[in-house]
Amino acid sequence: MSAARRGDDGPRPVYVLYGSEHGPLRARLEAIRAAVLEPDFAAFNHERFAGRDLEGPGRVLEACAQVPLMARFRLVELDEPEAIGKGRGPANPKLLDNLVEYIAAPNPSTVLVITSSGIDARSRLVTAAKKTGAVEKFDGLKRNDEAVDFVHDHARGVGRAIDRAAADALVQRVGTSPSALLSAFEQVATYAGVDARIELAHVEAVIADAREAVVFDLTDAVGAGRHERALVVLRKIFAQGQGGMSEAAPLVGMLARQLRLLMLAHGCELRSGALEEKAGVPPFVARKLLEQARTFSLPRLRRAFGSLVRLDGDLKGGSYVVTRSPQLALERWILDACAVLPDAAAR
Repeated sequence: MSAARRGDDGPRPVYVLYGSEHGPLRARLEAIRAAVLEPDFAAFNHERFAGRDLEGPGRVLEACAQVPLMARFRLVELDEPEAIGKGRGPANPKLLDNLVEYIAAPNPSTVLVITSSGIDARSRLVTAAKKTGAVEKFDGLKRNDEAVDFVHDHARGVGRAIDRAAADALVQRVGTSPSALLSAFEQVATYAGVDARIELAHVEAVIADAREAVVFDLTDAVGAGRHERALVVLRKIFAQGQGGMSEAAPLVGMLARQLRLLMLAHGCELRSGALEEKAGVPPFVARKLLEQARTFSLPRLRRAFGSLVRLDGDLKGGSYVVTRSPQLALERWILDACAVLPDAAAR
């Protein structure tokens, strides 16, 4: 737990907050702001930068070197550091050298907060910040049963009761993203009424089955070679959401998880009971997974998964074009995935 959260000797000089869970990450950033900034002088001691707008880290480092005005600390925020300098062509890793050096010996009167959905634990920024500051990762839960437990824990924490069937349905309809689950829970709790026990009917009445549309419909279409249908679903997702990386990063994660589940289904020899136990999913989900797994041969699954892994790397900073146009990149993945499925005729 960081000092900004503990409130002991003060905040850490550097924070790196990264991962695909934008909701919890932003909430953590707000908590750091509240702990660091003095309201009367916040305008003089708070600077924010976006990596995509920078040709190098120089302006960020200059801001970090300044002295706080009538306050203990300055707060400097840098979002998407992996995008620094990409406006002029391919990524140049050396552009981050000075930033890594600063993190190794930060200004004690400045709090630098780096946020990103495009870096991972291998980043030099993460490695450097572990020695002088705090690193916090914000990712979704991997298993459905973990997400159901998360819903129950949250319900207890806010003094509400929820049926097991309702929690299961919430996870199936929303997914395993904690931020999405918390938002959906709030909607259902409001609909159920103050102090009322949350039941399956409440979830079914309020929460649209977005998970079905995003994952099952999309993977069904790709598996059958129906790239037209897959593209329609994808465009609907981007049209209804915020667009950009905020849609692409979670979607790639959900698709990768779905493909892993389909490979696991083959590993379980397409037996429902074994899949339920190993994947931690209820029977009706296992049945749907088995239907999809019978559509995909294992070699086809591996090829589709491999191309998705490459796309994930490009989204996390490996390609300037992809990070600028994530929807187009996902559309190309769909076309590529359909093209490498030789026994599925395009429709």
